[in-house]
Amino acid sequence: MPRLHACAAFCATSLLAGSVIISPAVHAEDISDTLRLRGRLHSGWQLNGNESDASWSDSFYVRRARIDGRWRPNDWSELNLEFEFSKDKFRIRDVYAEFSPFGDLNLDLTVGHFKKPFSRIRLMSPWDLDIPERGLMNEYVAKGTRFGGFGDRDVGLMVSGTVKGPALFSEDALKLQYALGGFNSLPGDDEYYRDVVGRTQLRLFKGLIVALNGSLKLYDDDGFRSAFVWGGDVKWEWDQFKLVTEAAHGDNVNTGGKLWGAHSTASYHIPLEEKWFGGLAQSPALIPAVMLEAFNPQAEQISELDWRLAAALNLDLTAQLRLVLGIEKTWENLAASDRSGLSNPTRLNLQANVAF
Repeated sequence: MPRLHACAAFCATSLLAGSVIISPAVHAEDISDTLRLRGRLHSGWQLNGNESDASWSDSFYVRRARIDGRWRPNDWSELNLEFEFSKDKFRIRDVYAEFSPFGDLNLDLTVGHFKKPFSRIRLMSPWDLDIPERGLMNEYVAKGTRFGGFGDRDVGLMVSGTVKGPALFSEDALKLQYALGGFNSLPGDDEYYRDVVGRTQLRLFKGLIVALNGSLKLYDDDGFRSAFVWGGDVKWEWDQFKLVTEAAHGDNVNTGGKLWGAHSTASYHIPLEEKWFGGLAQSPALIPAVMLEAFNPQAEQISELDWRLAAALNLDLTAQLRLVLGIEKTWENLAASDRSGLSNPTRLNLQANVAF
């Protein structure tokens, strides 16, 4: 009976749902229009290499094709919908409503189907990533496990807000953002699980943000079990340079035992002259980036340690068009057996990111 009650409560919220960034939902001064509709596309060519048998293959792909809409009927509510087209299927990604009914209290409510507030790189839009792929820790912890991802989209209810404090380290005031939510598996899913997820981040001064997040997962695997993963991240921006570092540690619900992972991405924004592009570009820029990642799905065994090195060269021609040359090399023991099927894969990407 407790399961039925929980399912009924959360199923009622699924009529609203969607993806979240922990910030106040809507305020009158932020509203520039009532209705917005946009599309985004990631498409390109990929070359894959398998070190185990020295084989290579290539293919054209459409990684993401999404249409999203936002409706703001007033200054304290917002409805978001996002649809995705990929290969032979069409699915709804986000369906959620945000409410800010308390004015200056800065307490917001999000309800529906959206991302859990866990992991900075998971919460970032793929259109804002300087490295095209988020990596191993995102793929096997935040995005998905046998019982749902610790930071993936699910049906839930979340409260969030912002609290401003004094200026301690510079003229910029401290700013604390928080989010806390409860989530469950979708109706009809084979696996039963519930998640309680929280995140808090503090802007110490302009350019430096530190954050902590944690996710408690309750699931049924031949008996009632629980798993907890916690993590933290730091984002530092100085002039044109940006560094993002993140780490996580906790329980592995796929294999049992413990897992840990960490990654760091450095990038540099280089403005370019518009005249070089014959008037076709608007505020063009070149953004080189490099990412180093370590991930161990079985922390007790050093032999299971996986490494990933990725680099990308991004050319921003306009706010709506980015061209990306990316390359990555992964040394991952577990991938050779029951993940990707590739042993120490190498990937080269030529990709276009288009928004319209």
